Amino acid sequence: MEDSRNHIIQTAAKLFLEKSYKAVTFQELKEKTGFSQGAFFYYFKNKLEIFEAVIDMFINHSAAVDFTKLPQTSLSDFLDAYFPELKKIRTGFGALEASTTANHYALIFEALRIIPAFKNKVNHHESKALEAWTKIVGAARKNKEIKTVLSDEQVARLFINASHGIVINLIMSSNTAEIERETSAAWGNLYLLIKN
Repeated sequence: MEDSRNHIIQTAAKLFLEKSYKAVTFQELKEKTGFSQGAFFYYFKNKLEIFEAVIDMFINHSAAVDFTKLPQTSLSDFLDAYFPELKKIRTGFGALEASTTANHYALIFEALRIIPAFKNKVNHHESKALEAWTKIVGAARKNKEIKTVLSDEQVARLFINASHGIVINLIMSSNTAEIERETSAAWGNLYLLIKN
């Protein structure tokens, strides 16, 4: 039964990424999954419920880096390990490979508009990320790896906000293939500014 539910979610994710939530019809979802209406309703009551499941899957797979798996004493090592860890998380998440990164972010913005509780989930993940970044910046400062008058949280926010800004900028220029490289370069430059 879980396989059938996952099949619906994966199929819906691909459709939503290709078209948008609004453009995909409930009938199209049923046809693409191959389920009867009764079977479909066993798992989901409506298109919005499916969209919420897709967004939950997307957040759980793409935004939830396990910071505990990254080096905890060196900011430089933390930065070097970040993207390989992110790639491991994304491996096997077929729907993410079905479309461009820009579509993933469009889907997030659509979810922010349509699903009121989604903002709380995003804020929860952002606060976890800020906490992890602040911790590693504090460890790097304690080990005399970095030196700055900014607080640990301020430095953490610089790294996080730099990546967010790069993502938005590259989406607007339709150059999302460069997100990892541009973010890594920006983080490297920030690191050089605070390196002891």
